[in-house]
Amino acid sequence: MSPLKVVRLAALAIAVIGAFVVIPEAALVMVLLGVALGFLSDQADKDNRTFFLIFALALTTMSGAADGLPVVGGYITTILGNLSDIISAAAVAIIIMVIKDRVME
Repeated sequence: MSPLKVVRLAALAIAVIGAFVVIPEAALVMVLLGVALGFLSDQADKDNRTFFLIFALALTTMSGAADGLPVVGGYITTILGNLSDIISAAAVAIIIMVIKDRVME
């Protein structure tokens, strides 16, 4: 299993588990996983940069959309919010990689 897949699974696990259980320093863990995800994704395929940035914007905008659903809405909103934090950190890592690539040209 590649390191990128491991980081993806860990990020998804933290996002889902964090919706049901209080994880100490969850924000720090999500940011570190997000930065690792962004760096590894950028190394694997530079064509994904635009997709990742649009996905980060869309997820941040729509993460609270399920809040009105009875019973499960709060959990879905929390999971999407956690994923939004992770993907936003990944987007920052990708932006930094783009800046580095532009400067190094």
